[in-house]
Amino acid sequence: MMSSEVFNEAAFFNHLGGDRELGAEILDVYLIDAPDRLRSLSEAVEKNDQNLVIKYSHALKGISATIRAEKIARISEIIELAARQGDFEKVRACFPDIVNELEKTLKVLKEYLGVHKN
Repeated sequence: MMSSEVFNEAAFFNHLGGDRELGAEILDVYLIDAPDRLRSLSEAVEKNDQNLVIKYSHALKGISATIRAEKIARISEIIELAARQGDFEKVRACFPDIVNELEKTLKVLKEYLGVHKN
């Protein structure tokens, strides 16, 4: 069983009524979507674009919460709230955490899907 901090498998599949096929499809989409959103967030942080940092951190929080990647959802929320307050020092300080956490999560999900796909 993997760390529920990275990907809470039980909570995710419980939410889907145990539908493994649907779960695998959602995780496949996340593997494509999350890195795209992180790239967009990174560009917004570089440009100090408050509205886009809020938009992309909120989006990353949402899709991460959906798959129960709870740590990414939490860091995304911290970044979103800091951006809303105009605290770009905090946004930049938290950004490496989200990069590292997403890297770990994507690795775990790829391994998980590799094991659980036919």
